[in-house]
Amino acid sequence: MKKIFLTVALASSLLACINDNKKETATTQNETAMTTLEQTTAIEKEQIQSLITKLFSSVDERDWEVVKQTMADSVYTDYTALGGDAGFKTPDEILSGWKALLPGFERTVHQVHNEAIWVASNRATATLDAIATHYLNHDQWTVFVGYDTEYIKENDQWKLARIDLSLYDQNGNTLLPSEALKNVESGNIPELSEVKAETKAAVETFFTALEEQNLSNLLAALDNNVVQKMPLAPTNFPKELNGIEAMRNQYTGVMEYSQSYAREYFGTNDPNTVLVKFEGTITTSEGKPYNNSYVGIYTVSNGKIIEFVEQFNPNVLLNGWPGLQPETYSVHKAGARTDSGVQQEEVTFSSQNVLLKGHLFLPPNFDSNKKYPASIVTGSWTSVKEQMPDEYASVMAKEGFITLTFDFRGFGESEGQPRQVEDYNLKIEDIKAAVDYLIQHKNVDAENLSGLGVCASSGYMAHATAQDERIKKLVLVAPWLHNPEIAKMIYDMRPGGTDGLLQAAKQAKIKYAETGEMDFVLAASELDPLSAMYVPNNIFDYYLNPAKAAGDHYDNRFAVTSWEPWLTFDGISIGKDISQPVFIVHSESGAVPQGAKQFYELLGGEKDIKWLNEFNQQQLYFESEAVNAAMGEVVSYLKG
Repeated sequence: MKKIFLTVALASSLLACINDNKKETATTQNETAMTTLEQTTAIEKEQIQSLITKLFSSVDERDWEVVKQTMADSVYTDYTALGGDAGFKTPDEILSGWKALLPGFERTVHQVHNEAIWVASNRATATLDAIATHYLNHDQWTVFVGYDTEYIKENDQWKLARIDLSLYDQNGNTLLPSEALKNVESGNIPELSEVKAETKAAVETFFTALEEQNLSNLLAALDNNVVQKMPLAPTNFPKELNGIEAMRNQYTGVMEYSQSYAREYFGTNDPNTVLVKFEGTITTSEGKPYNNSYVGIYTVSNGKIIEFVEQFNPNVLLNGWPGLQPETYSVHKAGARTDSGVQQEEVTFSSQNVLLKGHLFLPPNFDSNKKYPASIVTGSWTSVKEQMPDEYASVMAKEGFITLTFDFRGFGESEGQPRQVEDYNLKIEDIKAAVDYLIQHKNVDAENLSGLGVCASSGYMAHATAQDERIKKLVLVAPWLHNPEIAKMIYDMRPGGTDGLLQAAKQAKIKYAETGEMDFVLAASELDPLSAMYVPNNIFDYYLNPAKAAGDHYDNRFAVTSWEPWLTFDGISIGKDISQPVFIVHSESGAVPQGAKQFYELLGGEKDIKWLNEFNQQQLYFESEAVNAAMGEVVSYLKG
């Protein structure tokens, strides 16, 4: 008997060992696949980065053949923000327009920076900021813009397929483009001039003094009556410095920081004036990098700088320089301003052993001995906390609430693999983990905790509320509430229909299980009908536009396995299981209002709904008037 027992035990032990080895092998394969995918993605990003650099540098050098090589056969362009048009064009049509204007300037300099690139198979999107200075006859016109771009990989080469411009700011002579147009029309096209060595040397003295942190040498490079202009400088920052003493006061503090500048010179028809495109790398007193991008116009007389115009990204300055603060907590300007007294803290908590990163907002004049009403705020599908969650949470905090936003597992700064999986099961668990975290905060009134879901997370928040009685009230803003029937109606219009998307999800799930490699599509695209959000013709560019919510916080990818949980999710019928009070703010012009109405009808307890029909879905994400109107209703309800 003992022998039989030992034999069985040995067999069991051997089987367990074999299974453990299989698990270890599978884990190793998955890790290897993820590493390979990351390496491939990094290479693709570098290729797109090179394409972006080639495009704009070739425009400045008027190398139109190279510019044309960067483009697909048909490119969607939108320059309406600068008075142009929008629509699909051939590269020749695009270049025809550019060549009718840009060669009429003595120089154009595009300083492209803040690139955020996302790659999904043979499709990619990128957002980038740019300072574009146009110089003519001792005058300049500069635009500070954001570009939302898309790329298609053709014959193993990335090509530009869409470019959409958003105007942030402009300065200088806005009539200068008219003069440039006339120059081209009359054939009076300025030649690209070389840089005069003496002028470059004088400016180099200035940059070298900055890098050597030598104030005396810096001041020696300047004329006593020097003028420095900074047209893009933010509020409460000087836009002009006059005279050597003003420069001494300004640069004395700057000398405390280690700094270096990568720079490129461009000549003008005036040999004493040069344009310089440069990038600064500065280490602040806090040990943090401050890396801004610039275009400077320097005029030299008798070996000294008498005037320079310095254009730089004001948002980088506000976010990176010691003592300055960004204007808002969000990636755009609808949230509570930082001067509202609201405090933001970086927090972490665990959900099923996965570390989640969040933002905790505390009310103005926060009293650590007081209890406050609190709310967990979540956003749309594929979103990160810096988008509409921070938007709404910061406004609520201003009104006296402790609010928590966070990145769901696999999104944003939170841990979790695979990335970008939109799975309601996981997100509901993460919301309940957020309740665990917030409820233990000593200043949170546990009897006054609400859950606020915006857009697609409304369904997740509704399920969490039905499962967790610690959420005392449910608030939904611009709720996207669907069930499989509504989803089929919407997604059957896609290539392959709902069944095709479900089949793609199944295949992607098998591939990930076998190889550890996840298939992705773009989360948002104006060109790709297989993206998660196909939004052509700028009808809904929230996720793509750097002036709205696109940027390095957001990963514009969607795991293909997500189609199965998304298309089969039922965020409506859960309404019958919710006993807590429910308040809804929506618009008939918003997303699937019929879903919100069906959900509302199923609610058996206390409920109310407000329709803000003057706003659409996108406006309720970020526009000040819409956000404030929605939050006015929400705060009034929660305080009532």
